[in-house]
Amino acid sequence: MHIQNPTTQETVAVAIAGLTERLAAFEQDLNAWQTLADNAARRVQTAEALRSEAEQARKDCRQAMRSTLGIPTKAVRELKHKEMANLELAEETLKIAEEEKIQAEIQHEALFEQRKALAEARDALQRQYWDAVLDDHLPQWGEQLPVLTLLLTQAPPACIERVFGSADWHREEEQVHAVLKPGALQQTLCNAAPATPDDLLARLNQPLPPLATPPLQQHNVIARQRYQAQRDAQYQALINR
Repeated sequence: MHIQNPTTQETVAVAIAGLTERLAAFEQDLNAWQTLADNAARRVQTAEALRSEAEQARKDCRQAMRSTLGIPTKAVRELKHKEMANLELAEETLKIAEEEKIQAEIQHEALFEQRKALAEARDALQRQYWDAVLDDHLPQWGEQLPVLTLLLTQAPPACIERVFGSADWHREEEQVHAVLKPGALQQTLCNAAPATPDDLLARLNQPLPPLATPPLQQHNVIARQRYQAQRDAQYQALINR
């Protein structure tokens, strides 16, 4: 573990465990939202298929009526019944799909806020983790590098630049550009063997599941509130029909 203080390590571990639980709940909600959105899309496809069947039944019914005279036959009535039933089923299926689309929209917006809160919590925990690491290791570095203070206070500027780097300024066509030169300290850090992330850091570095920004977030507050009110009214009309 990179955090040496056992009390701090336990505190950070508990906080990361809590974040992991929140992330697991978020992933479940994300899957439920995706299922709802998929269901709505499949219902639209089902309604299109029902309409196609109704259109074919209408054509068959007309053809059957041309071959008969007088009272419609049983076959004609059955074809007309099939046509009307499929049209009604298609209409009802589309209304249910509209309900699910609205529900999916609302869940998408809630998930977006939930993911933003998770990202903020993760960023705060990363800061807490690295602060704890620095609290443990900075005193050790200070003990190991006492000459560094002497260098900063007494060495010539050229020697300080040799360690920490410098910048050369160049003027080109009335624009000034800085060319950075890395110092020995930076070069040493780049050449050093990489440290392996511990379990806590590995869990903190896990990426959050991707989620697109809801379309409603692209509008201003007033437009968003107006749309939400219209959407709520539409949803109530659908479920109360």
